Amino acid sequence: MEISTENRVKVRIIGREYTLVTENSPEYTEALAEKLDAQMNSMLAVGNNLSGIDVAILSALDAMDEAQKASDNEDSMRYQLGEYVATANRSKQSYDAAKREIAQLKKRIEELEKKLNESSLF
Repeated sequence: MEISTENRVKVRIIGREYTLVTENSPEYTEALAEKLDAQMNSMLAVGNNLSGIDVAILSALDAMDEAQKASDNEDSMRYQLGEYVATANRSKQSYDAAKREIAQLKKRIEELEKKLNESSLF
């Protein structure tokens, strides 16, 4: 049996009531609707000659702009993260190589100290 996660939420936007069916929480949907209502009412108050459809189109365009900028920012952050990972990998490789070299040098020092001790005994 499949459990539905849909919520029915009533919202009011520029004086009209809408019943929305969403998988988001009612609080989230209501907050979005309030933000949209405020934005659209602000546009209507400023633009005396704007119709409801004009305001809806401008709001949709603004939302698409925000979504595109967020997507571009996400792509940029992914690229930067990839660069950080590559840098971290190079640093780890350098660290590992330095550790190997230190171990080889310590071994060589021990060998030379041993030879020095053997030669000073005679």
